[in-house]
Amino acid sequence: MQKSKSDKILTAVIVVISVAGLVYFGLSAIKDDSKRAGENPFEYKLDFFENSGADKIAYEEHKTIPLTLKESYAIAIDANDKLYVSGDRTLLIFDRDGRRKAVITLDQPVSALDVDANGDIYCAAGEHIEVLDSTGVKKARWEDLGDDAILTSIAVGEADVYAADAGQLLVWRFNKDGDILGKIGEKDEARDIPGFIIPSPYFDVLIDADGFLWAINTGRHQFENYFPDGGLRSSWARTSMTVDGFSGCCNPSHVALLPDGSFVTSEKGIPRVKIHNRIGEFVCLVAAANQFDRGTVGLDLAVDSQARIYVLDPKRRQVRIFRKMEAEQ
Repeated sequence: MQKSKSDKILTAVIVVISVAGLVYFGLSAIKDDSKRAGENPFEYKLDFFENSGADKIAYEEHKTIPLTLKESYAIAIDANDKLYVSGDRTLLIFDRDGRRKAVITLDQPVSALDVDANGDIYCAAGEHIEVLDSTGVKKARWEDLGDDAILTSIAVGEADVYAADAGQLLVWRFNKDGDILGKIGEKDEARDIPGFIIPSPYFDVLIDADGFLWAINTGRHQFENYFPDGGLRSSWARTSMTVDGFSGCCNPSHVALLPDGSFVTSEKGIPRVKIHNRIGEFVCLVAAANQFDRGTVGLDLAVDSQARIYVLDPKRRQVRIFRKMEAEQ
């Protein structure tokens, strides 16, 4: 009988303590929630990574060119430092001092563009490429590349034109008459080609000073260098949340080349612009994440003859021009 009473007393004590504990922690939780009203406890915070590398900035914002476009998609610079900007159903042309010289109405939006040495303008329009002369008159419309085609970048060389297709995970190679010469980058284990992983429509291509194609395998954070016949020449990759590498599903989103062969890159997720050398070593920041509005994407890039870096900022409706800071004496 005595043991039964003791058990009952112990049980009562445990119940009382448990209830008291629940009340205490419940009130504490309510108090904490009131302090953090509006916060998402599952939010993935990038503040540390966004603010890192400020001491690595080697460029300053020199100038901005305001845009009258509601949506802007791509930029390019020609041999005379004229700037071309596509957006809405329009192509804007500016002289080297940023003065607008022409407004060309297009049949449809142009997602990517490049200009050759003759001043001809190559435009990715839907599932095909169109070629305009320097005044905006259409010279040619190349064949459709299929319903799955998503053209995200064009690189024009002396004889070849390359177009990145994020929908069909390959790079098209054309001659300047629009004839298809080949497909580059499709997975081929025998040739040690890994295949493109492109989770979103950010897939850039460019041609280096030696005439070789670079394609950015964004899902792998990898730069891939190809021979014209599609053979893989070299590659390098940098995966890191810190400033010296690339992170997220698909970065870098856009790439341009400096005269010395270094790569200028932009990113989404953590919007920033930076430079890596030809073998992939981090050099410096051009612009840190805190210099862009949150949620900025589509930072297309171009470089002029003075090695100034042009950044399309769709959110601010500007082209922003950065130049290298002068070394302190």
